[in-house]
Amino acid sequence: MTTLAGDMILLAFDAEGGRLPVRQSLAPAVRGALLAELLDGGALTDEAGTAGAVGEAPRDAALREVWQRVSAEPGRKWLHWVRKDGRASVHEVLRGLEKDGLLERSAGRVFGLFPLERVGLTPEGLAAAGEVRAAVAAAAEEPAGRAADGRAALLAGLAHAGGQLGTALSADRRRALKDRLTALSESAAPVSPAVRRAVQDLQGAAVS
Repeated sequence: MTTLAGDMILLAFDAEGGRLPVRQSLAPAVRGALLAELLDGGALTDEAGTAGAVGEAPRDAALREVWQRVSAEPGRKWLHWVRKDGRASVHEVLRGLEKDGLLERSAGRVFGLFPLERVGLTPEGLAAAGEVRAAVAAAAEEPAGRAADGRAALLAGLAHAGGQLGTALSADRRRALKDRLTALSESAAPVSPAVRRAVQDLQGAAVS
């Protein structure tokens, strides 16, 4: 089973699995997924809006790196950790997906001059990404009052906060399900508000 952050990256791939869009929002979304998985699993605690580490370091490399940093600097707010080292976390999660045989990398050159690394899904990765998209869509479409799969609901809430739902739900469906998606996002607190704020800040900086 992939980590929640691995699922977030699988969700970001296009339907054909041959392209991982370059989005500033992906880094805080992935970082948020790592934090949320640690919190949901009891390895992190929420103490009045700040993160604390408990127990032992996780075995997964990306989760372990986040846990160790929180352990070394307790008392910092969730937004700090969502913003911290997001690109490095994305690369670490990509390495994990590659190790699991879900993606492959190939080197090329643009115009025959500039090096370019391509990242694409393997057949196994394509299947896994399809399952993630379907699970997220199902969680979003679940009628009010009925419980969705907990992991899928958490991912859907974080993906909504981080603007990563485009491959699972059309713009029309996202608008129609706005209240449901907002509720899922709120249930992913305290991480989801930090993800949303980090993405908004990045978007604001890009247009300023």
